[in-house]
Parts: sequence; structure tokens; C-alpha cells
Amino acid sequence: MRRAPGFTATAVLTLALAIGGNTAVFTIIRAVLLNPLQYSDSDQLVQMGNGTPSRFFEMRAASQSFTDLGAYTRQEAVTLATGSEPEVLKGIRVSESFLRILKVEPLLGRGFRLEEDAAGGVPVAMISSELWQRRFGGDPQIVGKTVTLSATPCVIAGVLPPRFQFPMPGLDVWMTAPSEWPLMPLKSRTLSPFLTLFGRLKPGVTLDSANEELKGLRHQYAMAHPAMLDAKSRSPRELTPIKEELVGSVRTMLWMLFGAVGFVLLIACANVASLLLARATARTREFAVRAALGAGRGRLMGQLLVESVVLSVLGGLLGLGLAVVLLRLIPAMTSFELPRTAEIRIDWIVLAFAAGLSLLTGILFGLAPSLGASRPDLIHVLRASGPAVQAGHGRSWFGVNLRGLLPVGQVALSVVLLIGAALLLESVMNLRGVNVGFNASNLLTMRVSLPASRYDTSLKQSQFFQELITQVGALPGVRGATAGMSIPMTGFAGSPVQDASQAPLKLNERPIAKLMPVTPGYFQTFQIPLLRGRAFTQRDTEEAQRVTVIDESLARRFWPGYPERQDPIGQRLLIGGVNPKPAEVIGIVANVHQSLENDMWPETMYVAFAQNAQPFAMVAVRTAGDPMTFANAVRERVRAVDRDQPVAEVRSMDDLVEEQVGQRRLLVLLLGAFAVVALLLAVIGIYGMVAYSAAQRTQEVGIRRALGAQQADILRLVVGHGFALAVTGIALGLAGAYGLTRVMKTVLFGVSPTDPLTFGGIAAVFLVVALGASYVPARRAARVDPMTALRV
Repeated sequence: MRRAPGFTATAVLTLALAIGGNTAVFTIIRAVLLNPLQYSDSDQLVQMGNGTPSRFFEMRAASQSFTDLGAYTRQEAVTLATGSEPEVLKGIRVSESFLRILKVEPLLGRGFRLEEDAAGGVPVAMISSELWQRRFGGDPQIVGKTVTLSATPCVIAGVLPPRFQFPMPGLDVWMTAPSEWPLMPLKSRTLSPFLTLFGRLKPGVTLDSANEELKGLRHQYAMAHPAMLDAKSRSPRELTPIKEELVGSVRTMLWMLFGAVGFVLLIACANVASLLLARATARTREFAVRAALGAGRGRLMGQLLVESVVLSVLGGLLGLGLAVVLLRLIPAMTSFELPRTAEIRIDWIVLAFAAGLSLLTGILFGLAPSLGASRPDLIHVLRASGPAVQAGHGRSWFGVNLRGLLPVGQVALSVVLLIGAALLLESVMNLRGVNVGFNASNLLTMRVSLPASRYDTSLKQSQFFQELITQVGALPGVRGATAGMSIPMTGFAGSPVQDASQAPLKLNERPIAKLMPVTPGYFQTFQIPLLRGRAFTQRDTEEAQRVTVIDESLARRFWPGYPERQDPIGQRLLIGGVNPKPAEVIGIVANVHQSLENDMWPETMYVAFAQNAQPFAMVAVRTAGDPMTFANAVRERVRAVDRDQPVAEVRSMDDLVEEQVGQRRLLVLLLGAFAVVALLLAVIGIYGMVAYSAAQRTQEVGIRRALGAQQADILRLVVGHGFALAVTGIALGLAGAYGLTRVMKTVLFGVSPTDPLTFGGIAAVFLVVALGASYVPARRAARVDPMTALRV
């Protein structure tokens, strides 16, 4: 190794890249996919979709398959008014049974009690260990103290264990009475399936048997409540393991990455094996002398395997350090958050994986050279002299020259990786090219959640946001301001809707459309084209005629003759609820993507915020420059309206749109990086093979030149060898990619997994690169002096 530092550095760095990448991805997969959830008997924890409070209570009373059932709401912003500066926390409401179902004991204090879970119960809360340490200094007497959460005094019942993440990561506060969720209007609580239901199976009860029981219970519920929105099953299975709900969306992505780094490892092994084959060939006389002095074949193979294992162990140690760096860099590379990130860490199992991988790799790439070099032709080698001693050249296994087979395999695997990365890159470009229907640039967004106890009427809620929008709109550099229950890229709610002129349908038979309560100025601020009619104004108050603005998709659904033969303006819609007041259609706007893909309901209806006021809203501000520079000024306007009111989730709209491609962007970055490494290794492999072959054929080249061959003839001869290797590898790679890229179907957008342009483009690019790698040694061979070559 000291005598060949270039060889040593190349081999160790190549292996470090491969082993480090595999170790990092294995660490993530083990934590996210392979490890059970950090609860006792976590495989018995299941989720059963959404439901209304009435369905939850009926199932809880009738089901025989569960030890207990629980429910929770969506995440909400909770204002902690303790100390000089209010803070917005992430909170959620859970049933009193949630710790009992999870079999988790609080770090301090107790869980919730049954009487605290009922309407009118004493407000209590549990806090995370992280919040306890950060905001309360780890006060051991915190249990029983009263804090103000969203203007409501709450008693701290307990502190949860460190890194407790149910039902989602990053939560600070858990509160009781999910069926009394204040963010859901009282009149909608009996109709809207806003609760997520979960439970623990009894010992011995299978998922299938519990699923059959729930199907029967749903049928009974549907018979008793035929009009309810949650009376019909939306999937063939009622139950899903909670772990699957948590990690199912990233399963394909992670296994794809593991396959990619596995390919890189194989390519690295082939690359180092090529180096070792060349090195073993150069040492043929050494091994012949050792054999002549009595060294057996096992002794020679052992020496070479030990040398290769030493290289792989050094590469493994360096790769382990690289894995640590990668695990820290990956979260910073994208806004996409993996589930269970708090559980991703390097432990003894990961260390054992890295050690085993290093040893296996050393044996894998050291086996072929040791098999060839351990059987030298003693008589031929010892009689020969000079650099012509190349007894190992041309050795084959099963009729295949190993030195030619290695670069072919490298090229094939690299082509598969490059095609996968190219398909993902096309998907990201297609997503970014989606016409979202509004202008996303120079838009500042933030969430404002009002304490329900202080803003307890629709009038107070609408007045707060109207005053805020007026003050923010007067700021220098602000081009427009608005608010809505939600805005594009931040989620949306749905509501049943039907044409008021038609016979009323059951609630769950009406189509569902996205419902967007917005303040005046919404369409101007987002620059959404108003195609017909008018937008909302200050006159659309709670006492005025109910009004709605619909998009073109909804207009065409109810009035198929739009825009030529039918005009929806002036028509009326029944929106949500039981016996709702008809809303008059006053305007039609262009279609807007509330998310870049997977819109559950394609149509959208906008309603006046004053007529459908909520205690929370997303505020959007269009600015003359960088929107983030206006964040502090807008925050001050919020405090001017209510000095105790904080804001949360301050983001630019560009960031929100970018977040929609977060998972694919992470895939592109990682898979693209692996593909580039694979391409470089494959090019090095082709170059090394062609250069080695040209050096072995020096005398042949000299004879050809002496007999009249020109430099162009030699160039064609040597480049043709590299070309043949590349074409064979590309053909195998295209065949492999045709089968393997089909598993990417779920993560592609707007491109086929067998897109011919991508396949053809990658093949052409790789062929050009391979020819370039072959040209350098070919040109060197073509310049060989015939007399010098013949003397050698």
C-alpha cells in the first residue's frame, strides 16, 4: 500500500463512497420501515379512518375486537401566554384513552380522566418533555400548575416521555375532548367526520377478523344514519396498521434509494476488482516464485483476500464517517420531512451492518483476482522476462473474460440509475411546470389562530381579520392582503354541494367540493382571474344574502352548457349542513390548484369569510419585493390589533409550492448523486479496461504498424473495443431499467416509467461518454513507435 499510494487512495475512496451511502440509507430504512413503533405490542395498534363523534361513540360501545378505541383531531395552533412573550405551540386534542391504548406511562403526572374528556370538563393538558425543559426549565413541580393556552386556563396533568410523537411528530401540547374541538363549528360537529379513530386489537384478534367486524358495524351505522357523510366505506379495508399509515407514503422511495446505493456498491466492487486484477497480473512473477518455493494455492489466495479486506475495512471506516455526515445533511437538503426522524441514529446494529458490509465487500472484489493469481503457470512465468510477463491476461470463467465482464456490469447498473434519476427529474420539472392558477411569487403567508374563549362569536372573528387585513394592506410596499380558512398548498376542507333548483339529495349522496371561506381581496391578492360576475365585498356580511364564487370546474359540473349556453351567475347552491341557506353564485374564477397533485375533490367554491367565520385563518400578503422581509412588519400589525396574538408558520408561497415536490426533490438529489458516482466509476472502469488491453497488445500494435496500419486504423481497433463494452452494457442496462423502473410508477408525475425519450437519451449520452473514455488510451496506443514496440 505504501508503494502504491495512488492505487490505495483510489480503492479506499471508492469503497468509502459506496459503503457510506449504503450505511446511511440502511440506517434510515431500519429506523423508519423495519423497527416497530416505540410502543408495547405496536403491531396491535390500528387506525380506522375518519368519523363523526356519534360513530366513534357507537363503535366504542359495540366493538368486541379492541381493548379500547380512541380519537384525535387535526393539529392546531395553541398560544401559550406564559412569560413576557406569547408562543405558538403545536397542539392536538385526544381522547382520554390514548395513553392507555398506546401503553405509555407519563414521565411526570398522570394521563387524562374520563370526566375530563366530556363536554364541560375541566380543561387539562399534557405537555411534551421538550417543551417542559425549554419553556418551564424542567420544573419538577409542573404537574398541577395552571397555564394559559389560547386564552383558556389549563391544568398541567402530566409530562410525556422524551421523543413522544403520537399521532405525529413535533407536537407540544395534548388536550382533551376531541369531540368538542373548538375549531369545528358547533353546527358541523354532528355531521363532519373530523375525528381520526384508532385502537388496539385484543390479543389473538387478527386484522382480518377485526376488519370484518367493523364492516358489520359500519353497515349498522349506515342503516341507522343513512344521510351521514361517514356512513359509507371509502376503501375495501376498514383497518390499517398505524405504522403503515405513518410510513406507507415513503416506503417506495426508501427501498428505491436502498436499491440505488446497492447498485453503487456493486459498481464500486467491480471497479476495485478491476484494479486488483491489473495489480495481480503485474505481480504474476511474484506469485510464481512464492508457489515455486512451496506456497500452496490457499496461502496465495489468503494473502490476496487479506489485502482486499484491509482495503475494504479502511473504506468502511471512512464510509462510516461519511454516513454520519450524510445523515446530518439529508434533512437540510429538502423541506420534506421523513416520518420517525427522531429515531434515526447510528447504533450497534448499524455498526455491525457497516462492518459486515465491509468484510463482504472485501471478499467479493478480492475473490476473482485471488482465484486467477493463485494458479500461475510456473514454467512459462519463470522463463519469461520483463514486463511481458502477463500470465493472468485472458483468463476466463465459463468462457467469459472477467476483465471485460466487470465494466459491462458497471455500465449496465449505471444506465439503470441514470434512467431512474432522469425520470424523477422529469417528474419534478413537470410538477414545477403545473399552472397553479395564481401568481405564487412575492406572497408572504402566515397562520393566525384566535383563542376561542376570547373570540367566541362569528362577528368577533370576522372583525379581527377584517381589521388586520386593513392595517396590513396600508403598510408601505404591500400590494394586497387577504385571509382565508386555508390558502393554496396548505390543505383544504370539503363540503357537500348541490344545485338548489334540483330535488334535495341525501347529504352523503351530494358531490363534495373544496370549501374556501375567504375575505374580500382574495382573488386580487392571489391574482386569480375573475371570469364572470363579481368578487366578495364588505357588503357580504353575516346578515346579507349568502353568496359564493365558484371555479370553472364546478360551473361545468352543475351547468354543462357553460360558458356558451348556460350562465351560473344568479343561480343558487346548497352548501353543506342540514337545511342550509341557499348561496347565490355571484362570480366565476379560473381553476386553482390547491395542491399540485392528488386533489381529492377537483371543484372549488369560495364563500364570504364574514358569513362563514372561523377562529383561525391563513393570512396572505402580496409585497413589492422579497416577502420574508415584510414578516416583522406584518407581525407588528397583528399585535396592534391584539397584543397577545402571535403568528405561526411564516412562509413564502414559493416555499409552500416547493414543499409540494419535497419528496421527489429529495429522491432526485440522492438518486442523482448516486447515479453521477456510478457514471464516474463506470467511465473509469471502461477507461481502465481499454488502457489495460491496449498496453497488453503493444507488440500486436507494433506489428500492425510495421505492416502498414495507420493511426486511424489503430484508433478504430482500440476504440472499437471500448465501444463494444459500452454497447453491451447499455443494452443490458436498458433491459434492466425497463423492468425495474416500473416500481417507480407511484412517484412519477407526467412521465411514463418506460419513457422512450428518456431511455434513448440516456443511452446516447452514455455512449458518447464511453467513447470519450476509450479515445484517450486509443490515441496513446496509436502513437506507439513500431520499432520500440517490437523491441519490447
